[in-house]
Amino acid sequence: MAKSVVRVHFMDSNSKAFAIESGASADGMLKLVIERLELKEAATFALFEKKDDWERCLEPDEKPVELMKAWTGDPKDDSSPRFLFKKKTFIRDDDRELSDLVARHLVYIQALASVVNADYPTSPEQAIRLAGLQVQVVYGDHNAATHVPGFLTANLKDYVPKTLFPTKKPQEWEALIFGEHSKHKGKSADEAKLTYLSLVKKSQFYGTTFYPPCKSVNNGRKIPNKVIIGVNADGIMLLKPKDKELISTHPFTEICSWASSSTTFAFEFGVQSEATKYTFETKQGAIIASTIQTYIDILVEMLTNGNEEDESTATGTSHGSEGDD
Repeated sequence: MAKSVVRVHFMDSNSKAFAIESGASADGMLKLVIERLELKEAATFALFEKKDDWERCLEPDEKPVELMKAWTGDPKDDSSPRFLFKKKTFIRDDDRELSDLVARHLVYIQALASVVNADYPTSPEQAIRLAGLQVQVVYGDHNAATHVPGFLTANLKDYVPKTLFPTKKPQEWEALIFGEHSKHKGKSADEAKLTYLSLVKKSQFYGTTFYPPCKSVNNGRKIPNKVIIGVNADGIMLLKPKDKELISTHPFTEICSWASSSTTFAFEFGVQSEATKYTFETKQGAIIASTIQTYIDILVEMLTNGNEEDESTATGTSHGSEGDD
């Protein structure tokens, strides 16, 4: 069978090409990527198809070569469709991946991308701390003779969250970042990555998958007309699109059910006899529902394996799901 070249992209803008048979499955290609990277702790990583402002995790039996035939646009354009390899699920207290240097790097570059792209809202002070660690990873110890004004100017936007960048002059950012960088002398790149991750993990947004702004449908005055839906291991959060200001959080323990269609996503929370229902117009409904189900499955498994006494509670949460319709 003829082979086709499939390019897989990573969160640091690097990519690798793979020659696969036209009928090869996404699961087969995932195994090729894991093998090429020599990734040992691979359980939480997956392949995604990214198009425009949305992305979805590939199903194991989908055929990447067939998917590529439907793509349009210049492959060299960053906005063109592509396959991404990245971490799919995040459990805040699970640090097994950090023992694998390859996995640690992948988690780090994904956290870095989330900070710089402002997916994780960050204060100016926190942004400077993180940027100083990032410089330590890239350039090693601070050297006053080398790290002079202008050294970072050309690439400063690779270090500062895009929403914060306009708030200071480039030379101000650079001076503050170098001041922070100088505090990390003697710290290896791996140690700097671990410190970076430990800081990012403290964010309430860590590991959250955000979906494009969608329209709120008859949800009352408490919910704006447009919202961003975020999903993580804790539950669902609703945010304002402009600045990701948090509107409300809905832990899985309070969610009674959720459902999706080709144009909507809805969930109910509270006590089932007096539950409140929120409905949103979005083409991402099935993807949101799938992400929720993935986390529910993980949490149920953790509770079942770790604490048999909590099994009934965990199963009750999962049973509330309506899934996709």
